[in-house]
Parts: sequence; C-alpha cells; structure tokens
Amino acid sequence: MREIDGYMTLEASLIVPVICFLLVLLFSFFFYIMDLGIVSGTVKEAGLYSEKQKYGTDLRRDLERKIMMGRISSFSVSETKEKRKIKVQAEIGVPVAGSVEFFGLRLFKITEQQEFMLPKETEKIRRWSLIE
Repeated sequence: MREIDGYMTLEASLIVPVICFLLVLLFSFFFYIMDLGIVSGTVKEAGLYSEKQKYGTDLRRDLERKIMMGRISSFSVSETKEKRKIKVQAEIGVPVAGSVEFFGLRLFKITEQQEFMLPKETEKIRRWSLIE
C-alpha cells in the first residue's frame, strides 16, 4: 500500500476526462465519415437519376434532413445542354468545440463536387420505348 490514501481517486480524476474527451472526438469523426458518405451518395443519386428541372431545392432539403450533425453551408447546381454540375459544401460541428479550438480544430468540412453527362434526346426516347 501507498503511504497516501486516495491516490487512485486522484489518478482517475486525471485520466477519465481525457479518455472521455478522446471518445467524443472519435465518435464525432465517425459521424463526419458517415455524413461524408451520405452527401456523396445523395449528390450522385440526384445527378444521375433526376429528370426534373427543379431538383435543386429537393436535393438541398434531402441533404439537410439526412445529415446527422451538420448543416449545408453552400449549395449550387448548374446545368448546360450536355452537363450537370452539383457542388455541395457542408460543415459538421464538433460537440466539444470550446476545448478543441485550443488545438486549432473548429469544424469538419465536406466539399462534394460532381459532374454528370446528360443523356441526349435520342437516348431519352430509347429509354421511354424500353419502359413501355
């Protein structure tokens, strides 16, 4: 035994907060990776399968609903005759932001930019005939 009683309490009071802090950072990183996959998949799905002209607001609403711990900071959709370009930027907050700012980490950021070739009119007509 040690000469001073309570040494285990003192050591635990120093180690447990550090372990909890690291667990929160680890879980927020996992949520960031999950949100990255959600944004990427949703943008690809909208770019490939959307035939409507006004799908931008629907895509933004879907992204805001699906993202777990973040928000959409910028969103743009541009379409020419041959290409469709979608760019989304999202910010994922860190739950213990006050203590993480000490290390220079404020937010996880996601930037997803996809370009899609649009089908030509003849291909659209061929698809319609295959569906019927």
